Amino acid sequence: MRRVVQLDLPQRLARLLPRWLTELLVAIAATGAFVGLRLMATPWLGGNAPFSLATLAMVLSALLAGWRSGVLSLLMGLGLIWYFVLPHENSLLASNGRTTFTIAVALFAQAFILAAIALYQREVRAGEIDRARRINFLGHALREMDHRTKNNFQIVTSLLVLQAGRSAHLEVQVALKEAAERLKAVAAVYDALAPSSQGLAAVRLQDQLQEIADQMRRGILPEGIRLETELDAMLVPHETAVSIGIIVNELVTNACKHAFPSGTGTITIRARKTDGGARIEVADDGSGFTPGAKKGGLGTRLVAAFARRMDATADVRSLAGAGTTHIITVPLRHR
Repeated sequence: MRRVVQLDLPQRLARLLPRWLTELLVAIAATGAFVGLRLMATPWLGGNAPFSLATLAMVLSALLAGWRSGVLSLLMGLGLIWYFVLPHENSLLASNGRTTFTIAVALFAQAFILAAIALYQREVRAGEIDRARRINFLGHALREMDHRTKNNFQIVTSLLVLQAGRSAHLEVQVALKEAAERLKAVAAVYDALAPSSQGLAAVRLQDQLQEIADQMRRGILPEGIRLETELDAMLVPHETAVSIGIIVNELVTNACKHAFPSGTGTITIRARKTDGGARIEVADDGSGFTPGAKKGGLGTRLVAAFARRMDATADVRSLAGAGTTHIITVPLRHR
């Protein structure tokens, strides 16, 4: 019903016909169609009230082309009844005051219906205008918040990098730069926010991981090491996206530092949809190691902590000289 009210044929056809002409044509077409249907049904319904569907024609005209079209259809319907049905038949003369009163009552009743339709249309259109205004305002507000959030991330990241450059201690420099990369991984979530049935909390995971990969290529990735991505399109909750981003950042950083003694190799980030959620892999073709023989540093503890936060399982497959694959299986209730 709302779609019919919003149709507004005169506005849609404004480039082809003047508004008044569209209103007139709709009134004539609707009245003619309903009167024709009633006359075609005469063999089954009899000859009484041959213009009984004229009120429906008025309603349809008002819905399709506005209240003026409804008025035109109303007048045409009453004119047909006056001329062909009421005494004197085939005449515009009223036989008595009772006939005039009957016409007046019918006119008032149909005018009341028409007024109700016009008021409803006005309220619906006013509601649509207000909703569009609110959506536009919220869109501007969200874009402004997004812009300020990204700026804040960039400021903090720049301060960390600047402080790292000023420090005389190599360990401090490395720690600050790694902290800056972690912030970039979190900031990448905001570039991948996607409107969806889940609201603004949904993130396009493929876009987020691609942004993280691009940042690492521009930043910490050493020359001679390639970073590739194989990403399925999927939406994940905002909190899950943050955890996945930090985990991927830590695993790629760790591979860059430890997996390639020769200084060359390939790291691949994969994100695959599964029946129960998502499977995230960070694989390298580096030197590998014997699982259980490697001590866990801050990066390893971060990976374990954020995996627990998502109720995810973390698995490592590695052999000395055969590369390493980290597999994070993430359950997703909403994809």
